[in-house]
This record gives sequence, C-alpha cells and structure tokens, in this order.
Amino acid sequence: MSFPPDLGYELVNPPLTPGNGFRFGRGTLVHVAHSEISSPEIRTEDVPMARADGLMMGRDYFSGMTVTFDINIKTRSPGDNGAAAKELHRKMSAAWFTEDTFVGASRLTPGEVSELYLTDDDRTLILYGRPREYQPTRGRTRAGWIPVTASFRAITHKFYEAEWQHGSITSAPSTSTGLVPPFQFPISTFAVQVLDDFLFVGGNTETWLLTKVFGPIAQPKIEVTNYYTIETSSDFFLKAGEWMEIDPRPWSRKVMKNGTTPIAGKFTAQSRRISMQTLPPGVHRVVLRGIDPTGTARLETSWRNAWSTW
Repeated sequence: MSFPPDLGYELVNPPLTPGNGFRFGRGTLVHVAHSEISSPEIRTEDVPMARADGLMMGRDYFSGMTVTFDINIKTRSPGDNGAAAKELHRKMSAAWFTEDTFVGASRLTPGEVSELYLTDDDRTLILYGRPREYQPTRGRTRAGWIPVTASFRAITHKFYEAEWQHGSITSAPSTSTGLVPPFQFPISTFAVQVLDDFLFVGGNTETWLLTKVFGPIAQPKIEVTNYYTIETSSDFFLKAGEWMEIDPRPWSRKVMKNGTTPIAGKFTAQSRRISMQTLPPGVHRVVLRGIDPTGTARLETSWRNAWSTW
C-alpha cells in the first residue's frame, strides 16, 4: 500500500509543536516521488492442537508499520551550485536524526515518539513513531537535485486524526441527606451526584479516551456504560483548583494529580486497567459520580478518531 502522491507531510520531533517541524511533500521543494507502507508485523499466540491436526488460535497482536519514502530534493536555483538543495538536505537529515530541536535528540529518550502528519484535502492524520533510515544518494547536487530514501517506523498500525474531539460534564450541587446507613468512611452527609454525557466516536477502529476531573469532588467515579469503570478509593478527593488526569495512550501514559503527583495507587480493583481504556466507534454514555456540595466539579473527555488506513 502507498500514500497518494500529492499529500503534504510534517515530521514533528518533541518538544516541537505542529507548524515547527520539517515539512515535505506537497507545497515544498522536498518532493515525495513514491511511498510504501509495510503491513504491520503480527505476533500470534497460536499453539499446535494436542494429539490432533491443526492449530488452536490464540491472541493476535499487531506491531507498528513502516513507511518508506523515495524523495527528491529539487530546488532548481540557477547559479547557486546546489546551495539551496544542500541546505534543505541538512535540515531534513537533522529532522530525521531528531536533532532539529536544539535540546538534544529525542531518540535518546526511551518511550519518546515523534509525530508524522499527513495532510490531504479533507483532513490531517497522525502517525506516532520515530524516523529511522535516512539514505541520500548521488543525484545532481550542483543542479539542485538530491535523491533521498527515508523511513518512519510507527508504533502502531493506526492513524489518528489531528483534530481533537471533546466532551464535558459540569456538576450540580450534591444534596444533604443526613447520615444514612450503611456508613462508609470518610462519612459525608451529602449524596453522590450522578451526571452524564454522550460521546460520538468516529473512525473505524478503537481509540484512546483521555479523562480529566476537576475539583472540588470526593470519590470521583467515571463510568463508560457497557464498557468500563474508573473508580477512586474512598479517601481520594480533589479540592477546588485541583484536577486528576488519566492519559492511557502508550506514548504518553500517565495518571497524575495536578500534573505532578502520580496517583496510580488511588483506584479500586474494579477500575479498568489503563492499557485497556479504549472506545470503539459509536455513541457512548459517560457518567461522572461523586460528592460535590458546590456544583462546580466537572469531567472533561477527549479523544482522536482512529483509522486502520489513511
């Protein structure tokens, strides 16, 4: 499989942001003559049938795919002896070696990934991974032509839309009920508030759901109907101005309070494992439960629609 020949690309290495990376393809002098997308490697858990013909199928896992580009740097600047082409070549090689950020190569940080943006007429998709092979070949440098073969190794077989989707639930004041048995510590005279929202997930494959709860709220619990629950322990609470953030994406996975304090140990055994907090395409009901006497707590959700092809 290959990409259309007229896509625009941008390689963004951390900590750079979109718009500050290296652009190539459509609208640039770094032309993509051809691209090739490899099929992702498949890791199987098949086992032979005992005392019988055949196999017992196990779980199948997809590794990341590799995108290979055949590129022509063509500046066609008469009289500069290829100086403009050489400058573009240097910038591209710095980006491909993740050394264009001026804060050190991101490839030296375990788990750090780059973003490859692919822009068509109607949308922009992202591949997460790292630039790998970079091989220039001899063309006509003095005439402004430098051919390059380069590859990008993705960490997954999925493409993610660049545009974020969002949902939000704003709390209402919990009502005072007095002491109602059975008692559970810490004891509160306020009822648990229940509020919901509906998420419309697009794409054609599962995507990661990011959640953020803003206080004040005690014992916040997030439910995705028919899918999973995220439940904090009975002693967990957020004050006004505090927040809890859950990012399950493998390349930026974290469970933090106020952006600095890890709180992975503040969840019950009923909570969905963070590596499984995904949603398939469709409509999903999300519920926020918790104790909030002020009515100012809220839940924010965000996701990027995912596709199994460009």
